[in-house]
Amino acid sequence: MIGLWLGMIWLSGCAQVLEMPVGIPDETSQEAVVKGAVGEYEITAYDRETQGAETVEIDLDSLEAGAKEGYGYDGRQLTINAEGTYAIKGKMNHGNIVIHVYEDEMVHLILDGVEITSVQGPAIYVEKAAKVVITAREGTENVLSDGVTNGKEQKACVFSNCDLTLNGRGRLSVFGYHADAVRSKDQLKIVEANFYAKAKENGIRGNDGVILIDSDTEVDCEGTGIFASSDKDMVVVEGGSLKVIAGKNAVFASQCVSITEAQTDLYSVLETVQCEGVREFDEEMIK
Repeated sequence: MIGLWLGMIWLSGCAQVLEMPVGIPDETSQEAVVKGAVGEYEITAYDRETQGAETVEIDLDSLEAGAKEGYGYDGRQLTINAEGTYAIKGKMNHGNIVIHVYEDEMVHLILDGVEITSVQGPAIYVEKAAKVVITAREGTENVLSDGVTNGKEQKACVFSNCDLTLNGRGRLSVFGYHADAVRSKDQLKIVEANFYAKAKENGIRGNDGVILIDSDTEVDCEGTGIFASSDKDMVVVEGGSLKVIAGKNAVFASQCVSITEAQTDLYSVLETVQCEGVREFDEEMIK
C-alpha cells in the first residue's frame, strides 16, 4: 500500500480554473470552468445539486405496472421518460432503471435507501439524455449490483451514454460483477460524494474523463481503478480521498492525470499511474 498526501499544485499544464458566480442550479450556471490542455470540463451548480424543487417520489417496494407521470413500469424495468427529479427508495430484485428522455433533457435521480439487483444488463442504464445526476441522499445506504452474466453490450452496473455525475453524502456502493462498476461514454464526475466501487474489470470509467472533486472514493477491481481513454481524456482528483486496489493500473489516462490536495492510498499490480501525457502530481510519492 502507498499512502500519500499530495500538496496543492497549480494545474498549469492540465487546467486553468476560472471562478464564476454561482446562480440557480441549472447546467448553464457555471461555478467553475476548467479548460485543460487536451480537453475541458466544468463543475456546475447542477453537478452539486442534491435536492430538487419538484420531485417525483417512487417506492420500488410498491410499484405497480403501468404508465405514470414521468415514468413507466412493466413489472421488471422502471423507465424514466421525462425530464425532472425523481426520488427513489426501496428494493428491486432482478430489475433495473432505464433513463430515456430527449437528447437536450436532464434527469436527476435521488437514491433514498435503494437496493437494486439486475440480472440482465446494468442496474441503472442511461440510454439517452443530455446529462444525468445520481445523488445518494445523506444518511442513506444505497447498493447497486449486476449479475456475472450480462447478455447486454452495456458492460457496467451503472452505464451512461451521456455525461454522468455522482454526488451526495449518503453511501453509494456499486458492484460490477460482470465488467465495470460505473461507466460513461462521455465524462464521469464524482462530486462531494461517498462512493465505493467493486468490479470484475474497471472500477470507474469515463471515456472523455473522470473528475473527482472533494469525494471519498474507494475502488477494488481486477482491472484499472480509474480509467479514461479518448483523444481528450483526463483524470482529475481534487481534494477528498482516493483509495484504489487494482489488478492493472490504479489510474490510467493517455492525455492528462492531475492530483491535488487529495489523500491517496494506491495499490496496483502494474504501474500505479499510467499516462504518457501531462502528469501533475508528486511522482516520488506514488512509486
